[in-house]
Amino acid sequence: MDASAHKIKLFALIQKHAGVSRRKAQELISANEVEINGTPRSDPYQLIDPSDVAQLTLRGHSLSLHPPERRVYRFHKPGGMLCSHDDPHEGNTVGRVLRAEGFMGYSWAGRLDRDAEGLLLVTNDGELLNHLSHPRYEIEKIYHVWTTRFPEPPRLKAVLRGMEAGILDDGDRLKAVSARLEGKPPHLRLVLTEGKKHEIKRLCRYFDLQITRLRRVAVGTCALGSLKPGAFDRLGEPETSALRALVSRSDAPQRSAS
Repeated sequence: MDASAHKIKLFALIQKHAGVSRRKAQELISANEVEINGTPRSDPYQLIDPSDVAQLTLRGHSLSLHPPERRVYRFHKPGGMLCSHDDPHEGNTVGRVLRAEGFMGYSWAGRLDRDAEGLLLVTNDGELLNHLSHPRYEIEKIYHVWTTRFPEPPRLKAVLRGMEAGILDDGDRLKAVSARLEGKPPHLRLVLTEGKKHEIKRLCRYFDLQITRLRRVAVGTCALGSLKPGAFDRLGEPETSALRALVSRSDAPQRSAS
């Protein structure tokens, strides 16, 4: 067997063990911030046999060569926080919070607008992250929406049915899987699967509803529950298994089609 068959490019090795993007891995290597077995390496495309690596160091810190345990956490994103890893004009970002909390190599499924709040699922499992985020898997997400007012019952019923039927807005088809009024004080309960940009805001604007508060309360089988804003909570094994089972079912038609 060709000895090079087991080798991978150095930037890919750093991506895997440091949890950074391909571009960032290449930048770090080119800046002589990576050492293998005590020797600096500066070529991102150098072929490396992982079995020859006894010590991998990034910016003076040793990286574990063992695959990380795949975990999922709930995070209650507060209103006013930006769903971004880094932003030159904004310090209050989800990415900054993750780094401060020690979540290296983690990201979140989907996004919430700055003024929205609620559930983000944070994980270091790339496959799970893709399934939860990509609209083709149709993972249901539940939102509670408060508005300045609601129309009278006959008109409200027509609005809810209209949201479920769908609308055309700026070339996009927007629709809710289900829409209903519930709670005291009353609010909308909307179930979506696609999550197009500002979809709920655009739906409400179309039907002349002015949003005062928007909260995501569930993603798939995982609910926000009583988690306080800014807090994290690790999913237990039953919850994680239920989420993975949902993802597997959502993937089945895609695999059959392919």
